[in-house]
Amino acid sequence: MIKFVVLILVVAVASAIPQILPRLDGRIVGGENATIEQYQYQVSLQFLGEHVCGGSIVSSKYVVTAAHCTNGFSYSSFSINAGSSNLNSGGVNIAVKKILPHPKFNSDTMDYDISVLELDSPLPFGSGIQAVSLPNNDEAATVGADAICTGWGHTNEGGSFSDQLQVVTLKIISTEECINAYGVGKITDRMICAGVGGGNDSCQGDSGGPLVSDGKLVGIVSCGHGCARPSHPGVYTRVSNFRDYITQTAGI
Repeated sequence: MIKFVVLILVVAVASAIPQILPRLDGRIVGGENATIEQYQYQVSLQFLGEHVCGGSIVSSKYVVTAAHCTNGFSYSSFSINAGSSNLNSGGVNIAVKKILPHPKFNSDTMDYDISVLELDSPLPFGSGIQAVSLPNNDEAATVGADAICTGWGHTNEGGSFSDQLQVVTLKIISTEECINAYGVGKITDRMICAGVGGGNDSCQGDSGGPLVSDGKLVGIVSCGHGCARPSHPGVYTRVSNFRDYITQTAGI
């Protein structure tokens, strides 16, 4: 299931957000409370003022998120909130100036699930607001290494958002193991998987958020089958395969 909520436009605010394959509508499962000062690169991507996805700061004017979080919608409906641990108060809210999804993004297969957001004005870097380091193009995340996932998504499958930022520690899983879980042809070279055999995972509402290992952004929350199921690890966009795309698009 996608770890985002597909946004249904109703007259006032996006009040009905049905669950689909991406992890758009959820929260960290099996995590614990965290503060933004610990994970200063984390932002909330908001649609008409309501949280829908996570994102990661890569420079003062650019954020990366999942392409499925913004697919089909105008940039003018989005903003990001940075610098607050609480989903509903504090922080700095900045409008999105431009949405730059990867041109090869496929909403059916969830391949190339990455988008760069240009902000309307620079983020005020300081405590609680900082950029995350990117991996090199050929830098693969080490299988078995710890990976930190943060967000305000569901704390359980079919649950509700968390007001407080959550964090969970996962393990990078081999491509072969992930293919065994999802089937041949489902996991591409642009994807990386992480989990701990169930119980801990990203979930709806965490889509677009960071997966960080060894201080670098190795993954972007993308999709999966359910949340925290022992048989299906979370699937993330493999950031090392998009280093050039990010740096060229964002000019960093």
